[in-house]
Amino acid sequence: MTRVAVLGASGYTGGEVLRLLLTHPGVEVVQATSDQFAGKRLDYPHPHLRGLGALRFVPHEQLGPCDVLLSCMPQGGLLQRWPRVSELAGRVVDLSADFRLEDAEHARWYRKHPRPANAPEFVYGLPEWTADTLPNARLVAVPGCMAHAALLALLPLVRAGLVKPDIIVDAKTGSSGGGATPDRASHHPERASALRCYKPVGHRHTGELEGITARLTGQRPTIHFSATAIPSVRGVLATVHAFAARPLDESEPLRALASTYRDKPFVHVLRPNASASPFPEPGPLLGTNHCDLAVDVDTERGRIVVNAALDNLVKGAAGTAVHVLNLMLGRPETEGLGFRGLHPL
Repeated sequence: MTRVAVLGASGYTGGEVLRLLLTHPGVEVVQATSDQFAGKRLDYPHPHLRGLGALRFVPHEQLGPCDVLLSCMPQGGLLQRWPRVSELAGRVVDLSADFRLEDAEHARWYRKHPRPANAPEFVYGLPEWTADTLPNARLVAVPGCMAHAALLALLPLVRAGLVKPDIIVDAKTGSSGGGATPDRASHHPERASALRCYKPVGHRHTGELEGITARLTGQRPTIHFSATAIPSVRGVLATVHAFAARPLDESEPLRALASTYRDKPFVHVLRPNASASPFPEPGPLLGTNHCDLAVDVDTERGRIVVNAALDNLVKGAAGTAVHVLNLMLGRPETEGLGFRGLHPL
């Protein structure tokens, strides 16, 4: 049985990681850390974990040895603790942006990387695209939630050479993406009915999208990314607008998506007229590790529009971390990730 610890387990993503791991047949959760809730049971901040054991939080500094560490610390949290963590954990899966980008990209979008030698050691944990690198990986960085949805939508088009290098991504996200600690913008009275663009230019996911696309396809597009807050707790809907590199048949983008994800258990390409709900929406996917995609083509204007929907806390974070963990351990990739969502909500 693989011994797993969760660093920074009291937030929303930590709660979802625990929900998935506590019922996972191949792992044992041996520690969950939180300074704020040290000594309290896991269900104190996470009511959905009631009845799943009596494990209690320990302070971050009491982290002990483990086979695999999943870090749910906010930006900079794992970097701050890296030397000690790297000694205690056999393998590490990081859900923050600390090690997603190489040094130059990290410096451009965040700040100068304090551990530039370690960043290249991390494998990018996008299982549908990097699965072959994960079984032997010791260190993995999980994508950001909005970047994850956008990458699943745009990578097949870029790899197939169907689109020009200027791509627009408009991502809509629920309030849980801001984390469990409220500020003026995310406080419920301010955020509950919000429908506002909060980062029209300069969003940090821009660097992730450009850098990872270049890494995985050999082509580096210019991404124009904007983020919009929607009146929802969970969910991401990323709309990718790309422009055809040449005259094309309207079925070509659909074929590119379908062939890419044909054997991928967590990505579903919706086909026209095959469903009463032909366009992706986060609602039916909440709590699941699934992503729905759909493509429309305006052949007259040469515009390709791909919509991608997922749950930001699961497919966009905790679920992909467990998917990565399964592949690292050589276990079935769907293990512990069988929940298929609810409808209607």
